[in-house]
Amino acid sequence: MKHLESRIAVVTGGTRGIGRAISLALADSGAKVYALYARSRKNAEALEEEASSKGLEIMTIRGDLSHEKSYKQSLALLHDSCDRVDVLVHSAASGVHRKAMELSERHLKWTFDINFFAVHKLTLDLIGKMGRGGRIIGITSPGGTRVIPKYAAVASTKGAMEALFRHYASELAPDGIAVNLVCPGLVMTEAAKALPELHEMLDKTLEYTPSDKLTTPEDVAELVRFLTTEAAAQIIGQNLVIDGGKGLFA
Repeated sequence: MKHLESRIAVVTGGTRGIGRAISLALADSGAKVYALYARSRKNAEALEEEASSKGLEIMTIRGDLSHEKSYKQSLALLHDSCDRVDVLVHSAASGVHRKAMELSERHLKWTFDINFFAVHKLTLDLIGKMGRGGRIIGITSPGGTRVIPKYAAVASTKGAMEALFRHYASELAPDGIAVNLVCPGLVMTEAAKALPELHEMLDKTLEYTPSDKLTTPEDVAELVRFLTTEAAAQIIGQNLVIDGGKGLFA
């Protein structure tokens, strides 16, 4: 029997990039997956079609979690569809790519609404459906602790998210809920392609990566999948880096 058989997973940003790979991996492990997304219905339909062709259960829910009306609609659908939530993966992220001194208050508020406040709000609203054996997993970034050019806004949200998750982990562990973060290196997704100076970043990343290969969305999904197993139950409050060894170098 697959280890997530009869379990329910919710994945934000679950229809593209890393989130898409996570949705497929959890569904492949037997979970019924609700993949949340903000914009592209085309991506959602493509995921649904792939899941159907593989006999996997993935339902997509459209809604921008940073907007109150849309958030409430998405939450209502989840509450109506799920009597419980066993796995919650926060993969959705967006933001402004500018230097710190070019960021307005509006830029920061927008980025924090998506990458931080929506994460906390959804966690609070779903935690009542999660019991012992539950898993909460956040996808973070090396930018949470290091300087990446023109990444100040997103990096700030990731640093805040990491601090928040440490407190989640401490408070929820006594209830049998394991909370962790997964920190990929540079992963070639549509979001990554929007980064300024991408080609320069790729060259530097490969130069300093001992494995001599970029991390893929599927690599990240496999680590998330492992964190949902019983073997990972004693991994609590960790930020697990998956970058082919690049983080070994200053």
